[in-house]
Amino acid sequence: MRNNLSKKWLVTCIAILLFWTIFGSAVNAIKTESKEVVNTIADNNHMSITLDGYTDISVQEAWDMLNDPSPSNGIQIPIDVRTDSEWYGERIDTPYPEDPRHYCLSDLQNENGLQEFISLYNGSEVILSCKSGGRSASAANILVNSEFNGTIYNMVGGITAWNGAGFPTKLGNEPPYQPDEPSGPSAGITEYSYWFSTSTTDPDDDAIKYGWDWNGDDIVDDWTSYHPSATPVNISHSWTVAGTYDVKVIAEDNVGDQSDFSLVLTVTVVVNTLPDAPDITGPANGKAGEECEYIFVTTDIDGDDVSYYVEWGDGLIEEWTEYYKSDEEFIVSHTWDEKGIYTIRVKAKDIHGAESDWATLEVSMPKNKQYTSMFFLSFLDQHPDIFPILRHLLEL
Repeated sequence: MRNNLSKKWLVTCIAILLFWTIFGSAVNAIKTESKEVVNTIADNNHMSITLDGYTDISVQEAWDMLNDPSPSNGIQIPIDVRTDSEWYGERIDTPYPEDPRHYCLSDLQNENGLQEFISLYNGSEVILSCKSGGRSASAANILVNSEFNGTIYNMVGGITAWNGAGFPTKLGNEPPYQPDEPSGPSAGITEYSYWFSTSTTDPDDDAIKYGWDWNGDDIVDDWTSYHPSATPVNISHSWTVAGTYDVKVIAEDNVGDQSDFSLVLTVTVVVNTLPDAPDITGPANGKAGEECEYIFVTTDIDGDDVSYYVEWGDGLIEEWTEYYKSDEEFIVSHTWDEKGIYTIRVKAKDIHGAESDWATLEVSMPKNKQYTSMFFLSFLDQHPDIFPILRHLLEL
């Protein structure tokens, strides 16, 4: 009897286990079928479907977005989350600035990779894609649950549907050609920014970014953003320490292949010396209402041209003047309208922006006696019989 009960219990447990196995498979099949139906509807009817935090779009919608140049459409960046080998083998082909980029799903699945993605694309509209749409949906969910602040689209059907729709792709890749030797100054001073430029072409017409090595150690110090092939690119740089620097540049296309480094531009950098505080020559006393002439001059030990900035002490200012040669005089006149004591302040600036100390001169402008006499004489002319002797004295 006890054996029969044990057998019945075992059969019941097996039956329950089989039931739940079959039921779970059926539920998963329904979920998969539903998802496929949704994806098929979105792909065939070109209907975007907004999910929790991101939007599923068809390949047709992605193509339309990425090829619409109107400003109202904005810029969408297509990002392929497949493996390196998949991306290198074949990828979608869209025009700059909406050229395709690559970022592996596996990199998004670790915190460092996720934060790097956010630093690159935060605030952007991104269209995520993969082979068929599954991995890009996973990437979309990761971004939705992160600190990413942007618009997220998932391209349903991936590159498989893209190919099925007849949209263009690129196969394999060739690296960019060696960039031109950087153009720019071969001499400069510390703490002053100089502009350098270069360009190259990419045999696949891919977008290119440029990595600048400012000290010749074969390590990229600054990367530019991506630019169209054959477009000249400008960048500024300054050095804090005097010395001789070998400047060169490398190019990398949006697939990830790099050129050789360019030829070297050698730049000699020296320390800049500030101009001396200017000398001020001119009257320390004058009359209110009368024009006074002043001479300003300074020496720049580096021989740089200099500009002057003058404050007259009455609220009026001579803004930075044109540049004068070192030791060349700058002559200007000024009139103080009211009596008082004023302080003239002046400083000099060389062509690199280095400013001298202030120089000062105190001037005194008493009341204009001639103006007072003329006023009193006018009064006497109107009253000739008053103070005849005083009138005679004032006219002497």
